[in-house]
Amino acid sequence: MATELETYRRVLDELYAQMDEVLDGLTPEALVWRPFESSPWKGPSGQLGWIIAHGLSSTVYLLRLAEYCAGKREYSSVEGDRGRDEFTAADHEPTKLRERARVSRALAHDILAGFTPVELDAERPHPKRPERIFTARHSIVHALEHLSQHIGHAQLTRQLWALRQA
Repeated sequence: MATELETYRRVLDELYAQMDEVLDGLTPEALVWRPFESSPWKGPSGQLGWIIAHGLSSTVYLLRLAEYCAGKREYSSVEGDRGRDEFTAADHEPTKLRERARVSRALAHDILAGFTPVELDAERPHPKRPERIFTARHSIVHALEHLSQHIGHAQLTRQLWALRQA
C-alpha cells in the first residue's frame, strides 16, 4: 500500500503530466490569448500563460509553506519557484514555460522528499497573525488542489483556443 507521501508524489506527477499536455503544441500567441476581455462576473479572463505560471509558482510556494510548518525554513523564504517574479515574458514562450514546469516539478519532488510522515502533522502560526495556524499536511494538499484547479482553468482555456483556431 502506498504511503501518504508516495501518494502526494504520484498525484503531483499526474498533474504535471496534464500541464505538459496543455502546453504541447501551443504557440506564443496562444499563451497571451484571452477568451474574453470583460465579464459581468469578475472581469477579464486570464491569459493561458498566466494561468499556468500561477499554478507552477503557487505549487512551490505552498510546498515551501509546508516546509515552514515543519521548521525546515523561515517564513521569510516562503516563495514561489521564481521568488517574487511569478510572471515574466518567458511565460509567453511555450518552450520556456514547459522547461519552467519541468524544473518546478523537480523542485516540488525535492521538497516532498525532505518530509517524514511524522512531519506532516507539524503546524506553526503565521508570524504576524498568530491566530492563523498553518499545517504541513494542509499546505501540501492545498498545493495539489490549487495546481489541479489551475490546470482545469488551463484545459478549458486551451479548448477555447482550439475552437477559435478550428
